[in-house]
Amino acid sequence: MQKKIIPLLLFSFLISNDTSRTISTYKNGNVSTISYHEDTDDGQKVVRQETFHFTGSKAMEGNIEDDFKVGLWTYYYQNGKKRLEGKYIYGQKDGLWTHWYDNGIKANQYTYKAQSAEGKIFEWHIDKECWTRSGNPCECGPSWWSDCEKN
Repeated sequence: MQKKIIPLLLFSFLISNDTSRTISTYKNGNVSTISYHEDTDDGQKVVRQETFHFTGSKAMEGNIEDDFKVGLWTYYYQNGKKRLEGKYIYGQKDGLWTHWYDNGIKANQYTYKAQSAEGKIFEWHIDKECWTRSGNPCECGPSWWSDCEKN
């Protein structure tokens, strides 16, 4: 009897709530996607999505409006650290986007306007160690591709 009550309670909760969710899994049983839906006059629409790596850690999360990514979206490495974060306006990157290395150190920042990078681009060295072309250590330049600082 108890086995029948739990699904019935869950079903009644989903009917009474305007937001529901769909969970998809990998063959290994780990969650692959959680999609959150809202009831509309035309049926249900996805309003938020979370995806997961095969290993179970979160891969990305963000909101959806009219089938477009909107607002803040965050992407993650398998180790759980942030990989990329920025805002979308109807599916197009807009504003400041930040990328990190898998060890948590900031890698770069781009500013987007309607999906195109514009303005200054900032880059950071992963280990803060730089070398001359001949292999001698030197003071890092402002960008990962630049030569050593001139003293």
